[in-house]
Amino acid sequence: MHKGANLHGGEFGYMLLRPDLSEENITWSATASTAALIRHVAAEKQVDNRSLTGEAIFDMAEAGDLVCLKAIERFYHHLAVGIYNLQYIYDPEVILIGGGISARPDLIDKIDEKLAMILRKVDIATVKPKIAACHFRQNANLLGAVYGLLKQLYPSL
Repeated sequence: MHKGANLHGGEFGYMLLRPDLSEENITWSATASTAALIRHVAAEKQVDNRSLTGEAIFDMAEAGDLVCLKAIERFYHHLAVGIYNLQYIYDPEVILIGGGISARPDLIDKIDEKLAMILRKVDIATVKPKIAACHFRQNANLLGAVYGLLKQLYPSL
């Protein structure tokens, strides 16, 4: 893990995805997180954010809700843009995705579709990012936090 000089290394959600800084939702986390998906759908449907969950939005999309379908496509696109950027910043072997979204069986295929579209449009890009879901999916961050605490308590681990 990269911590950086100010302990902000690896905060990929802070990446700017929109060049116009006067716009709202310019960071990766503001455009490609489940919270962003919920905010977008709530605004489109004119409902309170708290009345929706990511899971409910995907369920509504599977039932044919056009607002949810469009929002999910946008979400996958923004996720793919950030992943593309990470590939060309770090050039990792694989980019792992955790969180509740990683439990979706179609996640990797959907992001791969968006990455393929990006690579067709960016002719200098020759490396397609390899992405996978974290082994422990939505629990990966919790296990990492426990491991970090254990390392502090028992440095010999």
